[in-house]
Amino acid sequence: MSAEHPSVVQTVREMSRPVWLLLTGMLVNRLGNFLQIYLVLYLTDKGFAAYGAGLALGAYGVGSVAGVLAGGTVSDRFGYRWTIVASMAGAGALTTLIVVLPSLPLIVVVAAVVGALGQAYRPASSAMLVELTPERQHVMVFAVYRLAFNLGTTAGPLLGALLITYSYDLMFYVDAVTSVLFAVFALTLPHTVAGKDAAADGAGRGSYLGVLADRRFTLFMLALFLNAVVYIQHVSVLPLQVTADGNTPELYAALLSLNAVVVIALELPLTKFVQRMPAKLAVAVGVGLVGVGMNLYVAGPAVAMFVVATLVWTLGEIVGTPTVSAYPGQVAPPGMRGRYIAAAAMPMQIGYAAGPVIGVTLWTLWPDGVWWGSGVITVFAVVAALAGMTRPATAPAVTDGEPAVTESPIAEAPLDAGAPRAEEDLAASPGGR
Repeated sequence: MSAEHPSVVQTVREMSRPVWLLLTGMLVNRLGNFLQIYLVLYLTDKGFAAYGAGLALGAYGVGSVAGVLAGGTVSDRFGYRWTIVASMAGAGALTTLIVVLPSLPLIVVVAAVVGALGQAYRPASSAMLVELTPERQHVMVFAVYRLAFNLGTTAGPLLGALLITYSYDLMFYVDAVTSVLFAVFALTLPHTVAGKDAAADGAGRGSYLGVLADRRFTLFMLALFLNAVVYIQHVSVLPLQVTADGNTPELYAALLSLNAVVVIALELPLTKFVQRMPAKLAVAVGVGLVGVGMNLYVAGPAVAMFVVATLVWTLGEIVGTPTVSAYPGQVAPPGMRGRYIAAAAMPMQIGYAAGPVIGVTLWTLWPDGVWWGSGVITVFAVVAALAGMTRPATAPAVTDGEPAVTESPIAEAPLDAGAPRAEEDLAASPGGR
C-alpha cells in the first residue's frame, strides 16, 4: 500500500535533489514577490496619480496572463530548465529598472514585461516536476509544491512590509535578487527537452490549437472555468454579504485567515488519503465541495454559519487542487506538456476575472442568487470534470538525448481506473493557491 500511495514523509524522503532545488527556488521567489502587491503604493508614494498606478498594475496582470501562455510554448520548444532561467533572470533584471524609471509610460511597459517574464516559469516548473517524479507521487508532490507556494505567498507580504520601513527601493532590489536566485538554482537542474515528434502529428498539434482539439481536455478546462467563477466569490461577494448581514469587516478577514491556516496545516495530511481516490473523483468532489460551501452562505447571518461554509469550500480546495495541478501534465501528449499546463491555467484566470463582475452584478439585483447560482454552476462543473477527465496514451520526454527521469511511459487508461499505473508526469497550480 505504501508503495502505491506514499505518505508525506515517504514522499519527502524520496524527492530527488532537482525536485528539492525546484521547490526551494520557487519558495524563495514567492517570498520576494513584492512587485504586484506593493506596486500601487510604491508609485503613489513616488508622486504618480492613482489612476496611473492602477494602469501599471493592470499592465502587470495582462503581462502575467500572456507570460503563462508564452512560457508553455517556450518550455516545450527549448526545454524547461532554460525557460525557468530566462524567466527568472529577466524578471529580476527588469524589476530593478522600476526603481529608476522616471516616466509612467515606461513603467507601464516594464511592468507588463516583468509580469510576463515573472510568470513564464510556471508551466516549465510544473512540467519538470512531472518529468522528475514517479507518477504515484504526483498528487503528493504537488501538495508539497502548493505548501511551499502558499507559505511564500503568506509570508512574502509581511517581509515586504518590513523592507518598506527601510526603503521601497530596497524592497524591489530584494525582489530582483530572489528571482535571480531561482534562476541560479534552475541552472543546476537537468535539461529536459520535449519529445521531438510533437509537431509531426497533424496540423496544429504543436500549438494551442492542438490543445483545443482535445475535446475531453476542453471539458476539463470548462470545469476549471466554472469552478473559478464560483471560487472567486469569496473575494468579490463574500465581503459584501458579511457586512450586509450586520457583521464587521474583521469577520471577513478572519474567514480568509481561517482558509489560509487550514490549507497550510491540513492539505499535506489529507492528500495522503486523497491520492488514493480516482483522479476524476477527487476533482469532482473538490469542485463540488467548493460549490456547496459557497451555497451555504445563503443559510443566514450567524457567524457560525459563515465559519462552517468557509470550512466546507476550504476542504474542497484541499481535496481537488493537488489533483487538478497534476492532471494537465499527466495527459499531455509528447512535446505538449508545457502548453497543456499553461492552457489549464487560462480558464481559471478568465474565471477569476469574470467571476467578480458576474457575482457583484447579480448580488446587487438578488443577493441570495449569487449563492444559489454558485450551486447550479457547480453542478455543471462537476459533470464537465467527470466527462472530461480520461487519460490518453503519452510517451516520455527526452533529456539531452536520453529518456527523461521517469520510470515508464503512461499506458492508455482512464484516470478513474483506480490506483496509478505508470510512473511519469505532473503539473502546477495554477494559479496561485
